[in-house]
Amino acid sequence: MPGPEPAGTTPPPPLPDPTVGDVIHLDGRRAAHHERQEPTVGAAYGPEPTPEELLAETIQALYLKRQRSLADPETAEAYDIALQAMLLMLDGAMVRAGLPEEHHRTLRGMVEAARQVPHIL
Repeated sequence: MPGPEPAGTTPPPPLPDPTVGDVIHLDGRRAAHHERQEPTVGAAYGPEPTPEELLAETIQALYLKRQRSLADPETAEAYDIALQAMLLMLDGAMVRAGLPEEHHRTLRGMVEAARQVPHIL
């Protein structure tokens, strides 16, 4: 029977299949990364990842697919600039295009959560 793969050779997680409807919920109902409870004794696979960790893994996989990484400070900075632009567009959509305030708040929260991805990795 083959042994485990050497450290650092695990491929990134697969991208979600859009036909299956995978959704990463970022509604803040789960504990923050540093507040997670440790797994119970005998837990087979450890604690389940938080929605934020799943999002971080998914976004990092997108970057790794293009031979980039959010661990690279320049790439992380460019990622943050793009998300700042997204926040500006969301603000504009509320002011000029009539995006309801509740939707704006939800979308803004999701983008703000996505901005934390480089810090979660």
